[in-house]
Amino acid sequence: MNFSQNVTWITITSIIVVILLILIVPKNRIREAWINFLFFQTLTWGTGVILAQYHLLKSPFRIFPKATTQDFFNDFTIFPAVSVIYYFLYPFQQKWYIQLFFILGSSVIIGIYDFSVEKFTDLKRYIHWSVIHQFILSILFNLGSLWFTVWFFKKSKNDTQVRS
Repeated sequence: MNFSQNVTWITITSIIVVILLILIVPKNRIREAWINFLFFQTLTWGTGVILAQYHLLKSPFRIFPKATTQDFFNDFTIFPAVSVIYYFLYPFQQKWYIQLFFILGSSVIIGIYDFSVEKFTDLKRYIHWSVIHQFILSILFNLGSLWFTVWFFKKSKNDTQVRS
């Protein structure tokens, strides 16, 4: 795949994710979105370092080739943004089986996206990694980020509002 095709993939994906964020994230809950986004970045940074250093996957086309061996575009922008979307669409008030379906369904969508990135671009190449690993990781990271954000903004019993 050539340079322009990789840049086209990055541009189209970025536009789609930004539009989804604008449509889904309420303006009065931007702080929740930021906490979720930053926490997810922390998870993907640590994991990405391990995956890159132990040659489990590689990123032939990188936005910052001299700064990192990781896939900056997906690990630091797209996947954290998708985690924010996941958080705001999560069916908190639904029954457990609907929540389970949401968790598995969203992880399948992330897995399909990741497979497409690996198959149709030079952003990522699996060496000793697979879509199944990514599926499991997306479940763990999305749930971890969801639980962290809920915990972070949890109101204390004596407090009636979240403090600024």
